This record gives sequence, C-alpha cells and structure tokens, in this order.
Amino acid sequence: MSSLLGSFFGEETGQSVDETIVANGIASSATSANAYLNATLEATTPEVRRIFGEYTTQNVTAHEALKNLAIQKEWISPYASPQQQLQTSYKQSQSTLSGRH
Repeated sequence: MSSLLGSFFGEETGQSVDETIVANGIASSATSANAYLNATLEATTPEVRRIFGEYTTQNVTAHEALKNLAIQKEWISPYASPQQQLQTSYKQSQSTLSGRH
C-alpha cells in the first residue's frame, strides 16, 4: 500500500507522503475555517452562530496543529526571508509540475 501511496504522492513530486498530506490538510482546514467564519458572521440565530463558531474554532485548532507539525518537521520555514520562502515555493511547484509531465 505504501508504494501505491508513494506513486500518487512522494515519487511523483519528490515530497514525502506525510508532507503532501499535511500541506493539503493545512490548505483545507484554512478554507473550512474561513467558510465557517463567514457562516458565523451571516447567521441570524444565536444558536446557529454558536454552532458555526465552534466549528470555526475546531478548524483553526486543526490548522494550528498541522502548521506546527510542518514547522517541527522543517517542511516550512516561517522565519525565512520572503525571498527564500518564495524561492522554496517556486522550487516545490517546479518539482511537482515536472513530476507530472
């Protein structure tokens, strides 16, 4: 099974499967938190606002945990200069694109 996952993730992009899954989790938890925040702000019923607010908090907590894991594993470097971060992102995107074509 790991070779199957590796063929979908790691071998194609040069990234580990864990790194790819965490990156996708970070993006999806941020998107979900944003959607629930918008729903919380638009809800007119206090009970519905409370429920959406709780979902927002859960997604922010999940995002923070995944981001901390990525920092701990050195998959992202939040204190690198903006130029270094941009260069790293560019190299990762080039690696991903070249692995799929």
